Amino acid sequence: MGIPLFDLLNLTTKSLTANWVRSGLTLLGVFMGVGAVSTTLNIADIADAVIEEQLAQRDKPFLVPYLFGDELEDNRLGAKDQQYLKRMVPRIRSISSVTMVDYGATLQYRDRQAAEVQMFGVSENYVETTGRRILTGRFFSNADYQQYRAVAIVDQKLAQTLFRKESPINQAIFSNSLRFVIIGVVEAKPGGEMGQSGGTLWMPTTYANSISGGFNFSSLQISAFDLEEIPLLTEQTKQALSRLYPKATVEAYDNTSDLLAQRKTQRLAANALSIVGLVALAIGGVGIANITIAAVLERTKEIGIRRAIGATRLEIMVQFILEAVILSLLGGAIAIATVHFATQLVTTTLFPAPYRFSQRSTALAMGAAIAVGVGSSFLPALRATRVDIIAALRSD
Repeated sequence: MGIPLFDLLNLTTKSLTANWVRSGLTLLGVFMGVGAVSTTLNIADIADAVIEEQLAQRDKPFLVPYLFGDELEDNRLGAKDQQYLKRMVPRIRSISSVTMVDYGATLQYRDRQAAEVQMFGVSENYVETTGRRILTGRFFSNADYQQYRAVAIVDQKLAQTLFRKESPINQAIFSNSLRFVIIGVVEAKPGGEMGQSGGTLWMPTTYANSISGGFNFSSLQISAFDLEEIPLLTEQTKQALSRLYPKATVEAYDNTSDLLAQRKTQRLAANALSIVGLVALAIGGVGIANITIAAVLERTKEIGIRRAIGATRLEIMVQFILEAVILSLLGGAIAIATVHFATQLVTTTLFPAPYRFSQRSTALAMGAAIAVGVGSSFLPALRATRVDIIAALRSD
């Protein structure tokens, strides 16, 4: 390119500042369009963050299949069913078994009691399936299962009730005639396994089966890799079990159906807002195109002079596109900064919500601004390169 970049930027700046009203109106159009897009992206990010917070308060996304039918000898799903499902359903992340021992037990440690405690027997990979964190101590070992040890893990809620500031590890607690030795504490999740309770205690499935005499309710927890996979995983699991138990009716419960419905609603709203943002951005693009056309018509003689003294068509085209890009960048930056601080203010004072500045959303909004600027000015800039030099010099 014949003209130095600094001189090109200088010419562009002078052209933009020569007509403040025109440049200001173009800047306003870009500001409104990018502001709408940036607001939409922030809302979508906040909605996703809210769902992630709610999901973090629960076990990892899982489903619980169950069978019922008059002709079934036993509607419980066991180890053979786990192996079958792992072979037939490829998107299973992990499977564990859960046996309900007592839903309203009373536990005692010295002179302290905890009522309405949920007691469950769980398999070896329960932590992997649910994602529960071991806060202190350990999970059950193979020896615990093989030797039917009366060991237990409790959640934070139960540990706080019974032990307060004492360490629960290796302490013995009692439930009627049963004695358990605590070997670990896991994080508590709101709602527990089956609703609100006074806390939760887990024991090895082998010991749970031995104290219940085989009369218990056991189920499988099947976890997915991602929240979005739960509907497909549920359908595939039901189809696989229906083939294995053709006389049974297969149903399934999952722990994230409300979050999936919430995310679906939020995405519909975000899509609607995106359309509004794109329309606003398109209006800004039309403004840029109109302003660029007007600039080409007003500066026909200037174009002719520059062409006559050696400016190439590419240099003429780049200057007009550069003017639009500068306005787009400036308007976009102001819009993104304004939306960021406004969103931060709203989410910290009026409607508390998780919000963090997103580089991805910023890049998308700024990219949209630049794309609109270049796209809107391209045809008018191309027209400027086709100005007849002789006719332009003769024009007033």
